[in-house]
Amino acid sequence: MKKTLLGITLAAAMAASGTAVFAEEEITEIYMQWPSLGSTGSGFQAVEDALNELLETDIGVHVILEPVSYAELLNDTTLTVTSGEQLDLCLEIGTGVAPYVSNGLILPLTDLVQEYGQGILEACGDTIYSGYYQNELYAIPVAYISGDAYGYVARQDILDKYGITIDDEKYYTPEELEEIFAVVKEGEGEKFYMAIPGNSYQPMDGAWMEMDSLSATPASGVLMLCRGFDQTTVTNLYETEEFETYAKTMYDWAQKGYYSADAATTTEDGTVLFQTGNYLGVFAQNTPARILELESQYGYDMTPIRMIAGYKQTSSTVVSWQIPITTASAEKAMETLNYIYANPEAATILQYGLEGQDYQVVESTEEGTVIEFLGDAASLPYYQPFTVYGDRLSWPVVAPAPIDLNQQSREWDAAIPEERVSTTLGYCFDMESVSTEYSAVYAVLNQYLTTINCGALDPEVVLPEFQSALESAGIDTVIAENQRQLDAWLAEQ
Repeated sequence: MKKTLLGITLAAAMAASGTAVFAEEEITEIYMQWPSLGSTGSGFQAVEDALNELLETDIGVHVILEPVSYAELLNDTTLTVTSGEQLDLCLEIGTGVAPYVSNGLILPLTDLVQEYGQGILEACGDTIYSGYYQNELYAIPVAYISGDAYGYVARQDILDKYGITIDDEKYYTPEELEEIFAVVKEGEGEKFYMAIPGNSYQPMDGAWMEMDSLSATPASGVLMLCRGFDQTTVTNLYETEEFETYAKTMYDWAQKGYYSADAATTTEDGTVLFQTGNYLGVFAQNTPARILELESQYGYDMTPIRMIAGYKQTSSTVVSWQIPITTASAEKAMETLNYIYANPEAATILQYGLEGQDYQVVESTEEGTVIEFLGDAASLPYYQPFTVYGDRLSWPVVAPAPIDLNQQSREWDAAIPEERVSTTLGYCFDMESVSTEYSAVYAVLNQYLTTINCGALDPEVVLPEFQSALESAGIDTVIAENQRQLDAWLAEQ
């Protein structure tokens, strides 16, 4: 059923465009997943057509975009491939590639990317390491900065109200941040809170310390990079002094009213909570783009309070593309992906739609291009909510972002010193042999971490219970297997 093109033959489509340089028999159809939150919009076909005007002319490919609910991407790939249907480019958001590899759904890409993906390699840089699994490249990550920095982001109007000046060159400790909290809390009163505690596996959403979860989660152990970036010992984060101190601090902050009493149980969206006006700030990444994103999201001028300097770790592939085993042509699939990474026009069409239909250009110079949407997400003819195409640093930026935001991000990422880069880039934990224990540990984390992050229970009581539950679930077994694999990987480097 996927073989028709809405009743239009390829030959007719090419003849109508007047631009094709490939004969009909030389055009390869490539089926590519398109992540969706629902309807595709009235402008979806126009976007696909515009993309194919480029692809047919330049590389002899006609892409057919296959809308799939982002929550069903793995299921859709599994069903399509196991039924033998053609699928050439599948997308992974948040699940990692392990289930794709272990179920034999996708092809290794190590040789293919070398021959057909030089634009990908140039765009991705160090980020390409996050696509490796079992010493083989299986996933092409969206190209973006590869470093992280963390801290707190505060409303500037509240800081101004209390005469609080933030030093841009300083890295603040939790104790120094608490001094700011104390001033604001005293002035704003009982119903005003300092932050919305996250449900992250990283203490204080990454702002407490540097760590490396080795392309998985702390359920399989971490490298304590806060003790040195040469760390290669896989550690149970939740048994460390650092985590104990964190848990005690969160409990203390909750007792002082810095967190709301229902922080551990509320189901209200964090953005909605912040927009009530009852919060000073949030713990978040302190990258240039993230600060602007928070300002747009919350509707306030936000000021970063830096806590953790930029560093690079072995991260899981949060968003990546793979080539399924039922592809019509692995070579053409990789060539298509490479074209999107190397050609900003193609990536922009997929991400933002068409100029005049979905957005307009506000400004364009040698520094970049600023666009603004011609409506809200619900009213646009084409809207892609997921940032999944090619080189994000080659896209236009969306107003009110500065025109040089992409260059700022590149420079920020490039400035991260080598001594703040984990030695394990490229390693990926294969949890198949301990999947039962890993799942059990993961469930324990989900049961306890929100409570600890919000300071809802005394750590003197909850920590021993939490640690015992992790041990019973098998965390020591999982960590031992992770360490064994990491040692073997390091010996090969």
